[in-house]
Amino acid sequence: MANDDPSTSEWRRSLAVDAFNGAWDLIDQPSRTPGEDRDMLVRAAASRYLWDAVGSDDQRAVGDWQIAHVLSWMGEGSLALRFAAAALERAEANGWEDWRRASCLEGVARAHAVLGDEPERDRYASLCQVALGALEDPEDRDLIASQLATVPGLSVPPSAGEQVPTEPHPGEGDPSASKRR
Repeated sequence: MANDDPSTSEWRRSLAVDAFNGAWDLIDQPSRTPGEDRDMLVRAAASRYLWDAVGSDDQRAVGDWQIAHVLSWMGEGSLALRFAAAALERAEANGWEDWRRASCLEGVARAHAVLGDEPERDRYASLCQVALGALEDPEDRDLIASQLATVPGLSVPPSAGEQVPTEPHPGEGDPSASKRR
């Protein structure tokens, strides 16, 4: 998919943003049809694929996290864990100690929950809580804590706030700028 034409890169970015936001619109629905579940997965994967060509590690990690999130909602724990682990590996390889790492830890906890692996779910949830405690931005903390609170069967409730906006911050659709996750 290598093409250095600026217009092609901008077109891919635009498509990646649209696919990312489309997946989130479906994630945010209280219920989905099987067809909407498939569309949600395809949109998340399309966004990740497009960011691979025109984005950075930031967008790739967020894309892997979003795919893991979608797969977890769909009950596909093994594949969700592969994508969540890839997102966490990228975050750690880049030395990120901010919301990106906390969010990746939440994703790994969620995937383990779907797999029924309670000890690993709780271990990653606890690691996420520690990471949340180090975050300076209360919006980041509250958003990720609200996601952690929805991890199935979580035995240790998150310590951060419960109320969070569902809309992204400035840079909507650009996974590196959006904290919708």
